[in-house]
Amino acid sequence: MSVHHSEINIQTRGETDIVDITSDVQNAVSKSKIKEGIVCVFVPGSTGSVTTMEYEPGLIHDLPKALEKIAPKNVYYQHHETWHDDNGH
Repeated sequence: MSVHHSEINIQTRGETDIVDITSDVQNAVSKSKIKEGIVCVFVPGSTGSVTTMEYEPGLIHDLPKALEKIAPKNVYYQHHETWHDDNGH
């Protein structure tokens, strides 16, 4: 079994910034010369995430609003007491 490792470094603007990495992943796969397999995308850190979604303007606008409804930024979370980093939301 062939294995290829590649890194993609991305700068974000902070909370709820959404970045389309599709072309970056496609380029990494193409450069690997591997024809069949699985791609594993990993984000180090506890406050980043990777998701699959339809990358279009409406969703880019709606997703941050939905996240704010699920976990509002300006409320108290017990998690803040552990690390005092105020990222419980």
